[in-house]
Parts: sequence; structure tokens; C-alpha cells
Amino acid sequence: MMNNEVLVQPSEVAAATAKTLVLLDGRIVTVKMGESLRIYNSDGVAVLLHLDILSQDNTFHQSLFKIICGTLSTHSLQYNSVITRALHQWFSIEACEQEDFIQIKHLSLLSKIPNYIAFIIPALRRIKDQRLDGMSPEVIDFLDNDQKWEERGNGAYFTLITNDPISGALTDQELSSIHNELNYAYSKGFVSQEEYTLAWFFIGTGVRPVQVSRMVISDVQISEGAEGKEVTLRIPLAKGEGGGKQEYWLRRAPTVLAECLINYLDSRNDKSSESKLFDGTPGVIGKRLTKTLNPLNTYSTRLEQRVPISPYRFRYTMATRALAHGASDFEVARLLTHRSTSCIQFYRASMPQLQNPIRQAIGKEMEFFARAFQGRLISSLNESTRAGDEDSVIADFLRLTGQTVGACGTRAECHQNAPIACLYCHHFEPLIDAPWETLMASLKADQDMEKDDRIRQINHNAMSAINEIIIARDSKRTTTDNDTNG
Repeated sequence: MMNNEVLVQPSEVAAATAKTLVLLDGRIVTVKMGESLRIYNSDGVAVLLHLDILSQDNTFHQSLFKIICGTLSTHSLQYNSVITRALHQWFSIEACEQEDFIQIKHLSLLSKIPNYIAFIIPALRRIKDQRLDGMSPEVIDFLDNDQKWEERGNGAYFTLITNDPISGALTDQELSSIHNELNYAYSKGFVSQEEYTLAWFFIGTGVRPVQVSRMVISDVQISEGAEGKEVTLRIPLAKGEGGGKQEYWLRRAPTVLAECLINYLDSRNDKSSESKLFDGTPGVIGKRLTKTLNPLNTYSTRLEQRVPISPYRFRYTMATRALAHGASDFEVARLLTHRSTSCIQFYRASMPQLQNPIRQAIGKEMEFFARAFQGRLISSLNESTRAGDEDSVIADFLRLTGQTVGACGTRAECHQNAPIACLYCHHFEPLIDAPWETLMASLKADQDMEKDDRIRQINHNAMSAINEIIIARDSKRTTTDNDTNG
């Protein structure tokens, strides 16, 4: 019965503005430009396709209609419904629905509806790939070379690029899918040790291909630490003022990447310190990454297909995840090996959840005091105020590479410089066993290198708070030991 209420014979409509097609679930329907269609999905839920927004006399709309007809056969009804809803939102901005030839200025308006970018940009790419009409050469060039437009526009299009589901930041679901499938492929021997290590190098560092191509074996520094072997990476700066001299920043490798690098270097025949860490030009290394990851059986719930891979996706992902966890502009710039923080504003602008002013949160819960530690120590996350809430976990992405240091006891969305600002917040609940000495040493090293007195003072306040945490921790351990011995 559901089939009959949407079925229209092909002869009843014009071929150019209507199409009879087979849906993903096998049903046959006819869709028509200029007419909305309410149809039930396989779960019996009514889904509305806003095809009434498309004009039969508009060249760009004709191309969109052809694309939607294609995705109706390859994607769910819900996905297609969101595409038409996204287009409806876009068309309502500055009378875009009247445009039959999309220019860059129309594309820039998408930044006003960031939640829908992930559905509009793929549709535009399909128009480009199928060589359909309705888009200017500049728009086509942007879709082909978005990184170039980021630089040309001084970051003006960064919101579009970062939220692009094909080449922008990955979602948690997509990242998890990549991790799982990569590990599985390596365990089965489908991915070599070198390919596995290269993939984790991009995932774990977010560096550019040109930086990877410049690294030699001696740039991977392995030493004995408190918890076994530790790996420090000497990352070449891709851009800067070196005057021909290569400059570097040091970064501790995440645990998974550290293990990969140790095993990879042990397995290499050529162990010369000046040999390339990974052979090839930046372009070759980037292609090797995509050749390794693109065939994996990954899945993107928002795209309803495999996760598209490019080296820069991991860079965008690292930056946005660090910001979402409260990292400061300075820390994110260091993560991305930028010399200045000027570009970080575009990452922040690309994240809708970071755009709300802090003053909208709950009064006192947003006050951070430049005094000593005011929170309470916990032995495990189960003791925290928001036990079981993953969003409460606080990690350090710059110095401890994502290692958990505690939890937040409030639900107010502050997006401050975590975990530094947390150290003197009364809602912070630090873990007693977190590596406080390591964090203290890192802050001291940063302070010694920093020439800006204002930044040095920030670290000084944080170091004072850590010192109190260490004292409280040691006191608590002593009390516990006495109770046990007694």
C-alpha cells in the first residue's frame, strides 16, 4: 500500500523535470521538480523530500534535481530529506533560490548554516564530477582545490573546508571506524608494517605530508621513561623564517604511534640515522596514505559510504578535537607546528559548538581564578561528579598527548584552556595518579622558552596549582598507607 501511494507512471510527467527511479530499498517511485514528496521509509516513518524548492526553469536547480535522483538510488530517504532541507536553508539566505549560476559569494553564505555544510558540499561535488551546469569555474576550482582557497582567502573559507564531510575534519564515529579497520587490516597482514606506521603517523600527529617527507630516522628519539620506552618526534617546520635553515619542534609521540615507530625501525634493514623515515616526495607519501586507508571497510554514518581519506583530514581533526577539549589557540598552534596563532581563529569559527559566547553559560561556574588549586582529588573517574559522562573527561593534548588528567564537575560549556585553566577552577577533579610531575616539567620548559611575561605568568599560576595537587596527593597517599599499616 505504501508503494502505491507514491507510484506515478513515467508517461504522466515530462522527462526533463521528473524521473522514475528505484529507491535503495527496491521500491519504484517517480519524483518531480517543484513538488514535495512525502514517502514512508522502511521503518514506516514519513519522510519529506522538499523538491518544491527546485524550479524547472533554473539551470542550477536542474543539476541539483539530477543529483538527488542519483542519491535516492544509493542513499537512504532520510539522507536525501536532509539534503533538500539543507538546500532550503541555503536558498533562504539573501534570495539564493533565484540564482541559476552559483558563484563563490553564494558558496560563502554556507558558513551561516554550518550544520548543513556536510550535506550541501557533497551534492555540489557530484555536480562538478558529472560536469553538470549551474556553477562558476571559481566554485569548481574551490571544490577541487579547497586548501589553495583557504590560503588565498586568508581563511575566509575555512568553515566550509573544515566541515566538508569529504575532505574536512572527521567525526568521532568516522575516526573510530578508521582505527578499527586499520588495526584489523594490519592484524590480518593486508597492511604492511610501514603502511601501518605511516597511517598512524598522520593520525597521531596531524602533520603535513611535506613534514613527513623531510624527517629522517634520527628525528625519532627513543628513550627509557617511567612507563617503558618513550618516543619524542623532532617535527620539521614546513613554513617559517629559517632563512634556508630547517627548524624543528619537539613533540612526544602518542602511545600507539610510539609502539608503531619502535617496531617499524626495528624491522628496517636501513637503520642509518640520516636515512629517510618514509621514502618519497610529499605527493607520493600522501598517495601512499590514501592507497592504504581508502580500500578499508570503513563507514561514515553521515555520508552513508566509506570514509574518504586525505592527509589533511587528520590535521583538521586534531585541531578541532583539541579545541573542543578546551585547548588554547597557543596550544593548538603548537600542535599544528604553526609559528603564530592567527590561523586558529578559523578553526574556532568552523565549530558551531564553540561560537556561543562564554557569558551565556551559568555565572559563577564560568569564573576561573588565578589562584591555587581549589578542586578535589579523585582516585578514578568513577568517583567524579559526572561519573560515566565521557564529556566530563579532561585530557592534555599538547604536553601529554591526550592523556586523561581528571574530570570536570560542571556541565557549563566553558571551552577554556584545558587543562591549564582547570587547574585553578573549583569544579576540576584531578586524578590522583595523573602524571603531574611530567606536566609540571613540561610547563616549566615552556615557561623557560617563553619571552612573553603574560604567558609566563599563566604557566606560573598553573604550576602553583600543580604543586598543591602534588602535595595533596602525597598527603592522601601517606594517610592511606598509615591506615593500611595500622
